[in-house]
Amino acid sequence: MIHGDAWQGNLVVPRSTDPVLLDLDKVSLGQREWDLVQLAVDYTDFRRITDSQYRDFVDAYGGYDVTRWSGYRVLADIQELRWVGFAIGRTDSGRAAAAEAHHRIACLRGSIPKPWTWTAL
Repeated sequence: MIHGDAWQGNLVVPRSTDPVLLDLDKVSLGQREWDLVQLAVDYTDFRRITDSQYRDFVDAYGGYDVTRWSGYRVLADIQELRWVGFAIGRTDSGRAAAAEAHHRIACLRGSIPKPWTWTAL
């Protein structure tokens, strides 16, 4: 069982109780790697989280580091393409969104070196 859209924004950590997962519409049967790849990409390709934070995440997940899995790069590329597609779908909302979509496409094409910086839309 996987969440299907597991990222930091879909997790609430109340002070007085256990963490709560949100946005459950994509819950399905699947490989755990799909849920783990989003945070791993934040680490490997964007450096949005530190080495220490990523290590803590891996340790909390029982020591399984998805970046060492042979299929990691394929899922990472798919995830990044999804994020680019999302940006393209927002281009009708204004110049900033269109510029961000162009920037993301340039990243995927290799015109901009990693770590990438993408603006949230």
